Order: sequence, then structure tokens, then C-alpha cells
Amino acid sequence: MRSDLDEVVLASEHGLMIKEIIYGRLGLSRGLLRRMKNGGKVCLNGKPAFITQRVKAGDRISIYFADSATKIVPQPMKLDIVYEDDSLLIINKAPHIAVHPTRTYPDGTLANGVAYHWQKQGAARKVRLLHRLDRETSGLILIAKEPYAYHRLVQQLRTRQLRRKYLAVVQGRPEAKVGTIDQPIGRDLNPEGHALKRTVTATGKSARTFYRVIKEYPLVSLLELELVTGRTHQIRVHLKWMGHPIVGDEMYGQASMLIDRQALHAWSLEFTHPRSGQQLKVKAPIPPDIKAILSQQLQQFQ
Repeated sequence: MRSDLDEVVLASEHGLMIKEIIYGRLGLSRGLLRRMKNGGKVCLNGKPAFITQRVKAGDRISIYFADSATKIVPQPMKLDIVYEDDSLLIINKAPHIAVHPTRTYPDGTLANGVAYHWQKQGAARKVRLLHRLDRETSGLILIAKEPYAYHRLVQQLRTRQLRRKYLAVVQGRPEAKVGTIDQPIGRDLNPEGHALKRTVTATGKSARTFYRVIKEYPLVSLLELELVTGRTHQIRVHLKWMGHPIVGDEMYGQASMLIDRQALHAWSLEFTHPRSGQQLKVKAPIPPDIKAILSQQLQQFQ
């Protein structure tokens, strides 16, 4: 069985306990190691070891993390797989599909489709989503296949090394073509039937979004946005606050004849592969319904 992590003890680590190397150079959390009690193990030079054992330079530490089957019901679904290897799966999610089961959408979600994908591969593993998208938002979703990869990618999210960029078609033309929206976001106290609705409020949590205008059209603009934080509906709320709501966003703007959802697409992911250390940059093409808005603008005002 392949270990999840295999490391040689450095000369500078001679005499340390295994746990000091695990928490130090390897950067693993105590919580992750606690979960190893459910079937995981640590080996020193191929033999089971306690993390309090001391090591010598040149010793080999191997770590095996326990995994378990997902509780999500597998359901057949056509997945647009952009990238896949032994550690990662990246999917280009279509609009109108919930990412994870909820009371409103108990099945038919992306997670159900991924669970079926695992089942076809003969793998008993959880569906580990690194981030989520709103049901009507299309684009890239990053999923870890193993506990170690998930742990490393969560660290990158927290340190902002995992970069997420979006495309949005917004109403009007922003005056500043490049900028940062730095406004706290909290629950809307008057949600008008939308329990998840958020708003910019002084009592909210800090939220920051970078944006730049890619192209201007007569009535709309195409923006690229990058999340620094990851609050619920962050991009949608920030663009409404700026006075340029996303086209088709009924919750934070108004419905549109041009598109039957908010024109928001998660189009780029940049991160370090948790195993190889290689820098990965993955993009998803602009979906047809968003392209149609831009084409309509060009044709109507020529």
C-alpha cells in the first residue's frame, strides 16, 4: 500500500521525535493525526511506530491516513472533468446544479455525481470539496481524493496560495477599471424570503474581492474577479454594493431576458499540487449562455 506521505529524516532532525517533524517541517495538524486512530498509522523504516519515538538522520517516516466511504448516495451524472490524477479531481460544473445535498436539493447534486465516479473507480472515499459554488454559478470545483491532499490544499486556501478567479457580466460600466472591494459581509436582516441573503454591513465579517474590467459593452461589462476571502455570495454582494449587480442575479439585482441565472463563472484555479509541488493553473471556457449575452450586446449596438 502506498503511503500518503513518505519522508527521509534530515541531518538537522537527528534525535527529534517523529511528532516534532510531523508538526514542524511536514506541517501536519494535530487534528489530522488524531483522525488516524480510525485506521491510519505511522511507520519508521517500514515498521509501525509511535509518534514519540526518536529518529536518526536518514530514517524514513511513512504516514498512512485512514479513509472511509462517503455517506453521499452515488447517482449517475455526466461530469465535465477538466483534470484528474491520483490526488485531485477538478470539474467544470454546469449551472442549475447544486454542489452538495441540502434540504432543498437532497439529491441530483454534483457531490452525488462525484460519489458515483468514485464508485465506478472502485474507490471507497469521501467527497472532499475544497470550496463551493452557488447552484446557478458555473465553473471549476476542486475536489481532493485523499486526506493528505485535502489537508495541504486547505492550508493553501488559508494562506491564499490557492487562487480562485471568476468572470462576471455586470450591469453598466464601473468607473474604476481595476480595484479592490473591501467591505464586510453579514446576514441581511430583511432577506425577503431568501434565508441565505447577505449584505454589506459594519457588523459583518471582513471580505475582500479584487476586480478588473476585461471589456466594456454598451450596457454591460465583463469583469474578472478574484476572491481573497470566501464569504457566502461574496462576489454577488460586493458587485451589488458597487452599483453593478451581476446580470440575471434575481437575489441581488433583477431577472434578465438574456440569461436564466446570474452570469457568474468560476473560470480559473491556481495552486500548488499537494504531492508533486508543481504549480497548476486550470481554466474553464466561458459557457455558451454568458457568451450569448456578450454577442447580443455587440449585435444590438452595431
